[in-house]
Amino acid sequence: MNWEAIGAIGEIVGAMAVFITLIYLAVQVRHARSEARRALSQGRGEALRDVITLQLDERVNRVMVEADRLAGSREPYPLVAALEQQGMGREEASLVFWNLIAWWNYFLHVIPRINELPEMERAQFDVPIGLYGRPGVYQLFYEIYVKRVAHPDALRYIEGVLARNPVLKMGGNQ
Repeated sequence: MNWEAIGAIGEIVGAMAVFITLIYLAVQVRHARSEARRALSQGRGEALRDVITLQLDERVNRVMVEADRLAGSREPYPLVAALEQQGMGREEASLVFWNLIAWWNYFLHVIPRINELPEMERAQFDVPIGLYGRPGVYQLFYEIYVKRVAHPDALRYIEGVLARNPVLKMGGNQ
């Protein structure tokens, strides 16, 4: 074997190593982008949870309801209006609304990654979703708010949970 043949083999091996390295780097860049998107979504969710938690503070809620009234707001959120029509005060109805919004935002941050959950955690995650299928304030919230604003993928997931598990839909005491 001569030096030219050895040099040619070396060049081929070197080219393959460069090619494999580029593939590896492409996979790593894709993974880093995915993780950055996930971290951004998680950070947004945590910030939103903090804002909603603030709304759930009774004093803050009372002040916000009064400020809204003083600013001339005649129309509360549709769920708040529906609860007021049933005899609930605006402050209490607002607390119910913000509590349901907090749950909804929790669902929104898990549903896109639902397949990453172990089976047992996924089953546990689906339990509170079943409340949307039962008569009551959760179902009212689902009809008035969620069905109007939710992304179609989130609606499909929830409808699927309700269809797959009639025990959840009926409340589990049937």
